Amino acid sequence: MEIDLTPRLAKQVYGGDGGSYSAWSPSELPMLRECDIGAAKLSLEKDGFALPNYSDSARVAYVLQGNGVVGIVLPEKEEKVLPVKKGDALALPFGVITWWHNKEDTEFVVLFLGDTKTAHKRGEFTDMYLNGSNGIFTGFSTEFVSRAWDLEESVVKTLVGNQIGKGIVKLGGANLPEPNKEHRDEMTLNCEEAPLDVDIEGGGRVVVLNTKNLPLVGEVGLGADLVRLDGSAMCLTR
Repeated sequence: MEIDLTPRLAKQVYGGDGGSYSAWSPSELPMLRECDIGAAKLSLEKDGFALPNYSDSARVAYVLQGNGVVGIVLPEKEEKVLPVKKGDALALPFGVITWWHNKEDTEFVVLFLGDTKTAHKRGEFTDMYLNGSNGIFTGFSTEFVSRAWDLEESVVKTLVGNQIGKGIVKLGGANLPEPNKEHRDEMTLNCEEAPLDVDIEGGGRVVVLNTKNLPLVGEVGLGADLVRLDGSAMCLTR
């Protein structure tokens, strides 16, 4: 079967003043469905905040541009809040909850790649949000949520009904947890500063993500390489 390998741009799924979320569609790039790979990109403007969510796929995140803050909650573990910068790679196992924030003037851009073999739709991610206008609690009755939260129905109606943002919002003076540099340990690897696995003079350089330099890769089930090529060089697929 012939597969169209023509490069495509990601298309915006949603966005606003705080930034945008875009994804590559398997309907335009059939190889994504055939290889069970999802791909998406998050772009945050200054004060942009990507609301807490979890995906139906394990993913690898790579910071393409800028500096930001990410909050990560692994199953049955305390939240870790860490600063991230251009070149950082993070392994995000299935079930992990994340939020992202940009405090800087420059745009903050993160690329996501993941294995969609067990996803709701092959070749694409389905994200579930904990809050906002498309949050999971908007799908339940106020009576049910009031019992789950042990709050009065009137309070629940106010809390859920007042969340008008969808996916990404722009914050103004909000108090967020301060990032902890120590949380970077074993959670991220900067591929631009890491030891090279391949270094060909005049050809290029390769950094391979593995369980030694990024332990959580073992829980993602998907590896990743950062390949940087010099002029006139080429890299064959493996």
